[in-house]
Amino acid sequence: MIKTAVCDDEKIVLDKICSKVQNAFSEINCMAEIFKTHKPFDLVEHIKNNTTDVLFLDIDMPSLSGMDIAQFLIDCNAEILLVFVTSHDTLVYQSFRYHPFGFIRKSHFDEEIGAVVKSIADELQKRNEHFSFKTNEGFFKVPFEDIIYFESESNYINLHCTDNQYRFRGTITSLENELKAKGFIRTHKGFLVNQQHIFAIKGDDIELSSKELLPIGRTNRESVKKAILRYMR
Repeated sequence: MIKTAVCDDEKIVLDKICSKVQNAFSEINCMAEIFKTHKPFDLVEHIKNNTTDVLFLDIDMPSLSGMDIAQFLIDCNAEILLVFVTSHDTLVYQSFRYHPFGFIRKSHFDEEIGAVVKSIADELQKRNEHFSFKTNEGFFKVPFEDIIYFESESNYINLHCTDNQYRFRGTITSLENELKAKGFIRTHKGFLVNQQHIFAIKGDDIELSSKELLPIGRTNRESVKKAILRYMR
């Protein structure tokens, strides 16, 4: 069940959006539970007190704008997939700083909702995937989204996660073959990095969400940069 919230200050538009979102999820065999409101402050209270996977949000609302709510999501570190819905195309560019998952133009809602919903389902499925491995302490399972990078050290792998580190036997090449389809990229002979945690490219280094800098290997520098830029788009 995908916990979904929809907010638009126009009740008639809100009902139409909810119906179309529900139908789009049904078409890809996903069940969505939708909370809807035309009151932005009610939406904020709902998010504070309930699990929310995805939010379809009107940008231009009088009492509390969509961008104000987006800033609230950032401030409270809410892991919600934010989709801006707008009738003002120019506002899309202003909203980039809030890192929305997607945009839907109200004038093209029917054409765009299907692709956005499919991307949402794929992203949520990816978040639920785990990497399993064995250390001297036992077996562990870590969500892919929590993995920042793998570091090769002789016959061992150091696994750097958002809140922990692990060490297990293995090779970086075997991990690359296993995980390249999961969004991991070999940036250097000694590093396999989760592209989700790449924050920026700085010269011949990449900056990670952890603020660490890792080198980009000389031999595959151009291909790595192209892959990272393609992913970041």
